Amino acid sequence: MPVVAQMPGRIRVLLPYNDHDPPHFHVEGPGVAALLRLADLSLLRGSLGPRDLVMVRDWARAHQAELALNWVLARAKFDLREIPFP
Repeated sequence: MPVVAQMPGRIRVLLPYNDHDPPHFHVEGPGVAALLRLADLSLLRGSLGPRDLVMVRDWARAHQAELALNWVLARAKFDLREIPFP
C-alpha cells in the first residue's frame, strides 16, 4: 500500500491501488489503524486517539485536493504523489 505522507509519531497515510468506494485514505501507526472519508474527513472505520485525529484531520483538510488527486491516480494504477506534513 503506497505511503503518501509521514506524520509525527510514526503515523503514515496510505492510499491503496484500486481500493473500494467511497474515496478514503488509510492511517496506520503504532496502535493506530483507521479509514477516513475524503469528502468530509469522517471516520469510516478504526480508531485514532483524539490528538492524532485532530492532527490527521487538520493535515487532510489542508491537502484535500492532493488526496483526491492521489485517489484518482491510485484507481488508475498510476504512481502517487507524496504529500508533505504539515
